[in-house]
Amino acid sequence: MTRKDTRKAPLAMGTPVAFDIGQGHSVGQGRITGAEYDDGWLYRIEVTEGDPAQKHRNETGELWVGEFEVSVL
Repeated sequence: MTRKDTRKAPLAMGTPVAFDIGQGHSVGQGRITGAEYDDGWLYRIEVTEGDPAQKHRNETGELWVGEFEVSVL
């Protein structure tokens, strides 16, 4: 028996979102520029307003957040 894929579709590229990392540690707005699935969607965000979230960026300067840390504007 094969397991049914129950993943929901990711948010579309360019979708404007608000982000809240670590329950208020970094809060702002941006747009989605990438998505990957790893037991839940991860979104790459281009920050347009608010905290630039420098301490949450990876070694190449990208900001990736979990689907539970974004909401569509």
